[in-house]
Amino acid sequence: MTELGKRLIEAREEKGMSLENLQTATKIQKRYLLAIEQGNYDIIPGKFYVRAFIKQYAEAVGLNPEQLFQEFRKDVPSTYNDEVSDKLSNIKPQRELPKSASKVLELMPTILVIGGILVVIAIIYVIVQAVNHDSGQQNNQTAPQQSESKYEVSEDSSLAKDQKKKEKASSDDKEKTSKKDDSSKDDDAVSLKATNTEGSTTMYEVSGADDMELTISATQASWLRVRDEAGKVLKMGELKDGESFQTDLSELSQVDIRLGNATGIDIKVNDETLKYELDPKNTMTQNIVIVNKGKEKSS
Repeated sequence: MTELGKRLIEAREEKGMSLENLQTATKIQKRYLLAIEQGNYDIIPGKFYVRAFIKQYAEAVGLNPEQLFQEFRKDVPSTYNDEVSDKLSNIKPQRELPKSASKVLELMPTILVIGGILVVIAIIYVIVQAVNHDSGQQNNQTAPQQSESKYEVSEDSSLAKDQKKKEKASSDDKEKTSKKDDSSKDDDAVSLKATNTEGSTTMYEVSGADDMELTISATQASWLRVRDEAGKVLKMGELKDGESFQTDLSELSQVDIRLGNATGIDIKVNDETLKYELDPKNTMTQNIVIVNKGKEKSS
């Protein structure tokens, strides 16, 4: 048994809690709680979960997890982030640049701005010269074309009216199409809001679209379990960093999601992101229940 395990047992006994009581409070299996007290971390799936379980154990018995990790650091397995932090602290700082080079870097923004201004001036000059050249040619051709244009206007006045009618009809069609597109976007809008929270379980209601897809994405490794309203398991196991799970929510009236590390999981229905009612930093292990209100009404 480690010193950390002894400290946790003392705190639990001071609270008058049994392992069964602690299992109910933390939702962690009793065999994992016993393994933490005995320092037998091999049966727990991964160093990350060891630290997560110890954190939840400590919070349940009234201990400060961060202070506990610091005091019994040798008894807590390090995670990948801890190892990277130690390696970074051992890297020697790079040599400073010579003063002359640093001065050049300081002046670089000013040099770039001046260069940009000169380029803009050159472009404007070229454009002005081109416009003046074209206007000179047009003035030379205007005189002989004026008499012809009067004849063409009188001859083609009826054609101009027809063209205006066509343009107006085309504009009306575009406006109708735009309104249809806007209405279709409104039909696809999804409302996802929390309605009730009890312990580590939060219930959300989703509505507003006929077709809804549930997407669960991992930004950190996390264990999860997804079940439908009948209790059928749709997904269970570890979701690694960068992986995601998707399922069609349109035909389901309810989905139950169990998360082992809520800080590393993003949940979306279509383009609507679920906002955690319970802060994942404080409640890493959570139950999320999503109720499809549209499916309830149809059924």
